[in-house]
Amino acid sequence: MDKKEVKSMKTDKITMANTFALTVGIVWLICAALVLVFPIFTLSTTRWWMHGMNVGMMGGWGMTSGNFLLGGITLVVSAWVTGWIFGWSWGQMDKKK
Repeated sequence: MDKKEVKSMKTDKITMANTFALTVGIVWLICAALVLVFPIFTLSTTRWWMHGMNVGMMGGWGMTSGNFLLGGITLVVSAWVTGWIFGWSWGQMDKKK
């Protein structure tokens, strides 16, 4: 494997991580906006996604600026790490061809 291929693999991992983090960040913003505008609908949607679990027992929505920022930051960081691991895994599997 030459230096160009190694650099390309590193760039691909970072590109994958950045792209996934950006995508999740955009989805987070849309989701937060939906919770603010349509709280009852989003609570119902959450119940559907949780296989009918009574999510209302956990309390109502508590959208604060702190919840929004900390939730978004931790989600985007987790998405970046996941994207990097996915890119690394892809590179490992691609080597075996």
